[in-house]
Amino acid sequence: MRYIFGPVTSRRFGRSLGIDLSPQRKQCNFNCVYCELGAGKPVSAMSEPCEIGPVIAELKTALQSHAGIDVITITANGEPTLHPRFAELVDALKALCLPQKLLVLSNGSLVRENSAALMKLDICKFSLDSVLAKSFRKVDGPHAGISAEDIVSAIADFAREFRGELDIEILVVRGLNDTQEDFAALNAALARINPHRVDLGTIDRPPAYRVQGVSEAQ
Repeated sequence: MRYIFGPVTSRRFGRSLGIDLSPQRKQCNFNCVYCELGAGKPVSAMSEPCEIGPVIAELKTALQSHAGIDVITITANGEPTLHPRFAELVDALKALCLPQKLLVLSNGSLVRENSAALMKLDICKFSLDSVLAKSFRKVDGPHAGISAEDIVSAIADFAREFRGELDIEILVVRGLNDTQEDFAALNAALARINPHRVDLGTIDRPPAYRVQGVSEAQ
């Protein structure tokens, strides 16, 4: 299949079928130093985005082949909300009336632009590696014009209305976002967002750049 992958099993979400909205290449508005997809120039839009019809058709076929699926995960080789028809995809998935929960894995940079569509999902998991401008640029390498403060503000506004599960994922990189100042700022941001869950991790897969994770002792 071109757009559907899995099933993938996780301790957190169970058995998932993934939807990859950019199967051919990485398309992201971040260039995170730890990205397992490798380095890439951040973009502001997807070039030649996939059509929604084939994605839905493949998902229907995959669901017939795989029993016991708990979650349908919207993702991409990059940032899924960059897809210009993201809202149409969500509506098409909702129209299927599936018993599985709908989850998106996103860097949170386009929450405000996609708020109406994201509100329709069951689980939104946003990454938030740093809220300090300097650390944010070093770790996430965002496209010009994207700021950590804008992301926090957008997620916090979204969280006040969202009735699903909102999770935050933080990935710590040695020497880049692991200071007391970084964590104090993150704690303040998390207090504003009030997520259902926070997942704190570090590098465990080959990163795009020569960076290292932190140890449990740190």
